[in-house]
Amino acid sequence: MVVSRRIGGQAPHLSWFLRRLEAQGLAAPVDRAPPARLPPDWVGIELADCWLDLGRDGDLPLAERMAHCRDTGLDLVELAGDWLEPAAEHGFMLLVGNAPAPASAAWRVLDALAPRPGCWLHCGPTHSARFCQRVFAAMQHQGLSALPTPDGSPHPLDWEKMLQTQWLIAEKLRQLAEDYLSSQIGHPPPYPSPLPDEVRHFAANLARGILLTLPEEAALRAWAERIDAVLQQRG
Repeated sequence: MVVSRRIGGQAPHLSWFLRRLEAQGLAAPVDRAPPARLPPDWVGIELADCWLDLGRDGDLPLAERMAHCRDTGLDLVELAGDWLEPAAEHGFMLLVGNAPAPASAAWRVLDALAPRPGCWLHCGPTHSARFCQRVFAAMQHQGLSALPTPDGSPHPLDWEKMLQTQWLIAEKLRQLAEDYLSSQIGHPPPYPSPLPDEVRHFAANLARGILLTLPEEAALRAWAERIDAVLQQRG
């Protein structure tokens, strides 16, 4: 299958994405790529009617690219994830914001990049993929920090430090969720019933779940003070 495309920008993961597309039989035209209509420093894949954004910067630059694409007559599909070179063979774990229409060229590209067709996560509108990646990265960091040291030697369990680290990450997750719902969705909780259409997607549900699950900062601080008091009594 041939899909007209142009690789834009400079980044190590671009070559991995290109190798994956070629391995999945999604060839580019043999004559030449389509002429560039977007700034050359943008990182991603330009299709005939769509820009697959692979940038790893912040929300403001993404919003600026989205506005530029809209003025140019292109859709923008946001892609986020922790991309590693082995994915060029096995497929990328893709988080997708503003997913393209089914059966479109962009949809076929996503299916080719993923481990299997359809094995990519539609997170919601633009900016949702970045939010989900930040949440997943924080949870992964916390999980890795709880693993034993590589040398395998026994170490005393510093549960107080571990708990403080968990509280810190919990508060960061709360801040991420609140910022996403306020700045990107425009509907901070509580929500009416039935839910508005703009909060009926994965990223909004993830943010709402974080706020419903994690205690407020004041409650975390109160728990920490109670634990410190108990430790001082035992000391």
